[in-house]
Parts: sequence; C-alpha cells; structure tokens
Amino acid sequence: MSWNPWKKPQKHGSKSHLMQKQDEIVLEKHVSKLEQLENTTKKLYKDAKKYEDCILEANRSEKKMTSDLSNSMLCQEEEKLRELVQEWHSYVSQVNTFDEDLVLVTRRTVVEPMKKFQTVFSATRSALRKRDQALQDSIKASQKVQKLQEKEKTGANIVKLEAAKQNLVNLEEDFKAQDKLLKSELPLLYEGRIEYFQPCLESLIKAQVEHSGNSVNLFADTVPSLKSFDLSEMALRQLQSQRLAQIHALSVVGEN
Repeated sequence: MSWNPWKKPQKHGSKSHLMQKQDEIVLEKHVSKLEQLENTTKKLYKDAKKYEDCILEANRSEKKMTSDLSNSMLCQEEEKLRELVQEWHSYVSQVNTFDEDLVLVTRRTVVEPMKKFQTVFSATRSALRKRDQALQDSIKASQKVQKLQEKEKTGANIVKLEAAKQNLVNLEEDFKAQDKLLKSELPLLYEGRIEYFQPCLESLIKAQVEHSGNSVNLFADTVPSLKSFDLSEMALRQLQSQRLAQIHALSVVGEN
C-alpha cells in the first residue's frame, strides 16, 4: 500500500537515532497545515470554475427568456411591454461583453493561479517520500552493520563491515540533509500562502465591482423605459395583489 505523505509518518519497525520525537511532531504539524491548504486550494479552484460557468449560463438563460418574450403574443400585442422587453433584451445582449470580461479575469486571477499552486503540493509530496525512503535506507544500513559486527572477525568480514559503515554514514548524511531542508522550508511554504492568495482575490473583487458599475451604467442607457418606474417592492406587491384579485373576481375565473 502506497504511503500518503500528508498523513502521519510511517511507523518503522526499528527506531533510529536520526528521528527525534519532538522533531517528528513538529514536522507532522507542518504537513497537516499543508494538507488543509491543499484542500482549500482545490475547493477554491473548483468553485471559481463553477463561478465562471454560472456567469455565462445566467446570461444565456436571461437572453433566451427575453428572446422568447419578444416573440410571444404577450409582447406583440402590447407596444409598451414590447418596447420594455426589447430594451431588456438589448441590455442582456450587450452586458454579455462585461460577463465575458469577468470570466476572463476570474480565470487569470484565480483559476489559473490555483491550478499552478497545486503543483507545489505534488513536489512537496515527492520530497517527503524521498525523505522517508532515505530514513528507511538508513535503518536497513544500520541493521546490516549490526549483523556484520556480530560475525567472526575475518579479513573479508572486516572489509564488508567497513564498507557498510561508510555506506551508513553516507545514507545518514543524505537523510539529515533532506530532513533539514524540509523542516526549514515547509514553514516558509505555508507562510507564503497569503502573499500568493490575497492579490488573486483582490483582483477578482475589483473586477466584480467594475462589472457591477459597468452593468448599471449600461442598464441606464439601454432601458430608458424604467426611468419613470419608482414603485417600491412593497407597493409593487400590493399592486399585484389588487390586479390578481380583480382577475379572480371575473366570473370565468371564479367558476373554477
């Protein structure tokens, strides 16, 4: 079974003087933080992709709605309503440009940066696996030295023992170098997340504000029919209730 380096380090059969319990606990904490950061990065990437789709889908749906209304008998027989729907359709068609711009900014400031940032975690996994393998190799080399030390002190065995000791020294130095690198750089990797994420999110928020402002200005220019519309939501509901009551008062409706 493959080792998931984001989980707790493997428990090796033999203890090694290379592994200090406190150091391993600290390393586990750094790894746990990076696991959470990776999950956040993946979720943000997926949410931003979905956000792009929702922006474009909302525009497509609204455009279809205004197009269907424009071609319906409801609007064709009533000039004022037809003009309003045509203005609305014109607005929806033109605002699509702003929607596409917002999608492009979302892709450049969030989607693509999050995708690139995810490569950091795969590289870190490889480094953690490499460290673990170096530790296992050191433990095996230490066991080999112990076995050779128990053998008869013949010339051949002494040569093998010296070679095994030198190999052990080399492997332990390799492990120590990898261990030191990870313990020094994993905290730096986690600390650098804010400087990477914040500019991305700031750019997206500014783009959303600009999109809203442009949409409002375009609406004012393309839908003049609503300039005189000043009913509050409450007043509109009351008016709708009155009209619906009048319709229900018709005998043809009341009979059903």
